[in-house]
Amino acid sequence: TLPAEVIEVLLATKEANPKLSVQLVIRETLKHRDVPDDLPLPPSTVHRLLARHGLMSGSDSQDTDTDRRRFAFQSPGQLWMSDVMHGPTVRIKDRSKRKTYLIAFIDDATRVIPYAAFSLAENTRAFLPVFKQAIVRRGLPERLYVDNGSSYRSNHLSLVCAKLGVALIHARPYRPQGKGKIERWFKTVRGQLLILPDQ
Repeated sequence: TLPAEVIEVLLATKEANPKLSVQLVIRETLKHRDVPDDLPLPPSTVHRLLARHGLMSGSDSQDTDTDRRRFAFQSPGQLWMSDVMHGPTVRIKDRSKRKTYLIAFIDDATRVIPYAAFSLAENTRAFLPVFKQAIVRRGLPERLYVDNGSSYRSNHLSLVCAKLGVALIHARPYRPQGKGKIERWFKTVRGQLLILPDQ
């Protein structure tokens, strides 16, 4: 059972910033002067506490893994997934505002991120340098699983993958199955990097 003062800090932290993940709520709570630094705060316990008080949204309180595909790879490099997350708007050199996009890859078996980078565009030209850096760091994957977005539906990408010997797999339209793993990583990025930019 958690001490009453700790429960109060946990609830207040989540109420002050509802978008914080459970892990970030714990991290912020442990910074509070009334909470011992070494106090065990199991994420499952904190999640139940927040849920009981109605502080967990539907997307937070449910497993967001929509990966119901019949294949599940066991070895690194057998399958990479790639997706794009819409990032913050930034000012560039001429002081104009531009939308950013986070292009990322994840290894299906290990959950390792071979590489990820922000870009000012969401297209094949922006995608390929990120793909190259992922390969430089982790080697060639056997398969690349992507959705049907414009970044991935290009003859150029198909040709590149064919030359590299990488099987390019497109998700079926309107059924982005298998994206749960990388979507969870994007959620972590939003929760830890974009919500608290000063930390």
